[in-house]
Amino acid sequence: MATRRDFLCAMAGFGASAVLAPATAATAGRQPVLVGLDAEFREHTSTSDEAIRHGMEIAIEQINAAGGVLGGRMLKLMALDNRSMPARGVENVRTFIDMPELVAYFCGKFSPVVLEQIALIQRFGLPLMNPWAAADAITRNGSRPNFAFRVGLIDSWAMASLLDAAARRGLGRCGLMLPSTGWGRSCDRAARSHAEGRADIEILEPEWHHWGGFPDWREPIARLRSGGAKAIVLVANEPEGAALVRAMATLPVEERLPIFSHWGVTGGQFPQLCGDALGKVDFSVIQTFSFEHPRNARATALAQEASRRYDGLAPTAIPSVIGIAHAYDLMHMLALAIDQAGTTNRLAIRDALEHLPPYDGVVRHYARAFTADRHEATEPGDLFLARYTAAGHLLRVR
Repeated sequence: MATRRDFLCAMAGFGASAVLAPATAATAGRQPVLVGLDAEFREHTSTSDEAIRHGMEIAIEQINAAGGVLGGRMLKLMALDNRSMPARGVENVRTFIDMPELVAYFCGKFSPVVLEQIALIQRFGLPLMNPWAAADAITRNGSRPNFAFRVGLIDSWAMASLLDAAARRGLGRCGLMLPSTGWGRSCDRAARSHAEGRADIEILEPEWHHWGGFPDWREPIARLRSGGAKAIVLVANEPEGAALVRAMATLPVEERLPIFSHWGVTGGQFPQLCGDALGKVDFSVIQTFSFEHPRNARATALAQEASRRYDGLAPTAIPSVIGIAHAYDLMHMLALAIDQAGTTNRLAIRDALEHLPPYDGVVRHYARAFTADRHEATEPGDLFLARYTAAGHLLRVR
């Protein structure tokens, strides 16, 4: 039986797919407003691509059911597959740029892909709505006007939160495990900057790994332990993170180091890849959103719809839930910007994003989501640690 992931991959393979509410008599014949999605649909263990798409779809369906944008034009989603390859992501953005009615695009989880797209979106003025990729330089790119907007976190916030969490438990002598990519280098700089001058935090020489594989972590763990590490701060996606958890679980209990993880692992089938080993390791991960305690009626309704789309799965067990929530809020804010601009002109929409009215989203209340000097809609205080239960539910650490 075909799965939803099979459908997404098939549609992405054709180049584009669409979500469009049925036209009414009032809207029939009016050209839709296009929104792009560039994500890693063929990444075998990824779940973030599907989650981001769900968040966009749900928001688009709500917006279209309420009359669309610009007095009755429907929103239409165009999805392209970057296969987690930066060069492919750049070509996809070029495709989006050449679509006159496409007003903005959403990216996937991989910062190395998005970082390669920044120069192009700045050159041609295509707004980027970022619901996941965390590299600081995506939004803090030095450009004016800046076309990159994000609901999520940045690496400097994530690393500070993870190091502080370790320090609060008396585990401030930390070993870093980082991918040898722009994402890993961003996190390395952020960690060292945060630890500077801190007596309670010490950063050991990092252990680097190749992105997109299943590394053998036994020797890196041994090196960090011999160096006196009390904890590991992990920056990885689900395959590398699961390999670390499985390796750690093979050690005697007294030799297992606690792991404080960036959220990359939650972008895929992490609990399934870890298996029983996840319950044997002290593992926590940074997050910005949970369906555990929805903050408003909008979030409760989103949890119910998301559960329906995942065949009745409990909301706290839905994979990559931050992708759903961030993309949902971003899509609603993009629609507000389109109406405020009164046009599909990309520069006008970009300007409107910096002057949005207050919006009560599912992630937080956005008094003013973006300004000319701040393209991060969230704040460091929105971050929290979460743990997986034996049943694969991701719950906030109390």
